[in-house]
Amino acid sequence: MLPPELALGTLQIARNLLTEVGGQMVTMAHTLRGATSKGGVDLVTKADHFSEEAITSSLAKHFPDHRIAAEEGTRLGPADSPWCWHLDPLDGTANYSRGIPHWAISLGLSYEHKPVLGVVHGPACGITLSGAVGVGAWLGDVALPPATLASEAKTWIIATDWPWELAERKRTIHLLDKLSGTIRQYKTFGSAALDLAAVAMGVVDAYAISKIFPWDQAGGVASCIALGYQVKRWDGSAWDLRHNDIIVHRPGMWDILSTAVQ
Repeated sequence: MLPPELALGTLQIARNLLTEVGGQMVTMAHTLRGATSKGGVDLVTKADHFSEEAITSSLAKHFPDHRIAAEEGTRLGPADSPWCWHLDPLDGTANYSRGIPHWAISLGLSYEHKPVLGVVHGPACGITLSGAVGVGAWLGDVALPPATLASEAKTWIIATDWPWELAERKRTIHLLDKLSGTIRQYKTFGSAALDLAAVAMGVVDAYAISKIFPWDQAGGVASCIALGYQVKRWDGSAWDLRHNDIIVHRPGMWDILSTAVQ
């Protein structure tokens, strides 16, 4: 956990950086949108590489003692640093490539694999979430309230998504089937970062996915933890960024959720 003054200053640097790059990605979309396959059904665009280069180079100047790990392969900083920035330069690439506004840049700082602060910036959908553990979280400049106890299960809205590994989707199908007769709705936004932002904003009650990467999680999870949402692995054990299965939820949901994911 960072001291509040340092956390707020670091958050401001991250927010300013993502706002600048995100604005350029919107303005330049006609030249950056073309997508190519990364293998399987995963995509990459010129925008992914543009965003990653701009953000990682700036982070390295601001925080030379921190590691930086980005989705498209950039690795900077001292390898033994316990501090690491995890960057998804474009989360929701398929949406971006087709002109769907639900995409975001996700940037999170961890200490020894535990997120301590992060920013999720979705310039096209109008969402900017920022938060730091021990300090709080904001949607734009508006402070978000702490997590509240879940209501009865028939009111729940749960976000999930399709893992890129096709065989892993069977676990998603099991989740969908197991709770389909109990909860109100499922939502799939096509961006893990925006799913996590939706939890922090209180517009969905939980987010669950069985295979995900650190750069997808770190930015949004920091705000969720700051607000008191619970974070677990699918087997109910303790979660950190070394694990790629995650459930983030309001307090009071686990007894029912666990039957769908274990």
